[in-house]
Amino acid sequence: MKGASFRAVLHVDLDAFFVAVERVLDPRLCGRPVVVGASPSRRGVVAAASYEARAFGIHSAMPMAQALRLCPNLVRVSGTHGAYGRASRAVFDVLGNYTPVIEKVSVDEAYLDLTGTEHLFGRAVDAADRMRREVRERLRLDLTIGASRNRLVSKVASAFAKPMGLFDVQPGQEARFLAPLPVKALPGIGPVTTRRLHDLNIPRLGVLADTEGWFLEEIFGNYSKPMQRRARGEDDTPVSPPWERHEAKTIGHEETFAADTDDHAFLRAKLRAQLESTTRRLREKGLLARKLTVKLRYADFVTESRDATLPVATDHDIELLQPALELLHRMATRRTLVRLLGVRLGGLVQGYWQGGLFDPRARRSRRLVSVLDRVRAKYGVQAVRAGETVWLAQAENRRHGSFLG
Repeated sequence: MKGASFRAVLHVDLDAFFVAVERVLDPRLCGRPVVVGASPSRRGVVAAASYEARAFGIHSAMPMAQALRLCPNLVRVSGTHGAYGRASRAVFDVLGNYTPVIEKVSVDEAYLDLTGTEHLFGRAVDAADRMRREVRERLRLDLTIGASRNRLVSKVASAFAKPMGLFDVQPGQEARFLAPLPVKALPGIGPVTTRRLHDLNIPRLGVLADTEGWFLEEIFGNYSKPMQRRARGEDDTPVSPPWERHEAKTIGHEETFAADTDDHAFLRAKLRAQLESTTRRLREKGLLARKLTVKLRYADFVTESRDATLPVATDHDIELLQPALELLHRMATRRTLVRLLGVRLGGLVQGYWQGGLFDPRARRSRRLVSVLDRVRAKYGVQAVRAGETVWLAQAENRRHGSFLG
């Protein structure tokens, strides 16, 4: 419609950011297969890989030893972490000249809302092109940018434009752009949902968008409607700068073990210790969590995660322990050693726990938690520990037992 006003949202991604910064510091790395990450002797994994390294099948999270086998001429750099932060700040200083509405997702990724800036910079795609040129000329770093009228489509468009590209999806063309893409290209559709959709002969987003809603609801329940809307490119999620949202969307802890394990008792104890640490951080920030996620990564790097929505928001590890153990048990279906375990709390809301008037046992439990927090704040987190976590410290190197318990 002539004269219609649309939102203008960019998804900005710095290409192979860690490697790119290392190349600015040492130009001799340019054109060579490069990875950033710890030594294979320390069970290091690839944190970032250049496009030359990716041509050998190397990718982030791959064991460094495997990466070196795939590419004997690979150059490994341990990483200059202070430089990454400085480079990121310099890039965001440039982006801030175009709009104050910036949601920084990570050190190398952000959403920008340029709605209403046309009289200053012209169309969003033109402003995006200026950003790319300015960052390249001033900082010698490359941006990939997706542009559309919402953040979902812009995110997919930037992935489509990699590397070092710019892709603009015109208003009204969102569904047409997404239709030929595989379902896994849509943020929020993970490996498990992808497999289920493929089993239903729904390989592409256009097919998903056109499938009868009642049929999808039978399979995916309440998740089916938002999934179909997103497959059509419909998304009204705002770009939220820091002053409009909590600094942390989730709080969590995960650990890669020194030795892979199939000891279920060890994993239970480790999960409890992680919940204690994570909920302590919740209480320090005055936050409650509504969502719990448990993550497992196996020795063959297959990664699984399961979520649970809590009936009442909480900051207490005891209230989270049983649902967390149930999620762990539901994932314990493979007879493969476990490499990593993690827990993450989301759906964060500001507030403090309030118990029921006629629940004295819960109130006693809360008073105990408060006392323990004060003791640990004064004498250290190891001053008071649950028996299971004491056992854990003695069991770090155990390699026997059954994961399936």
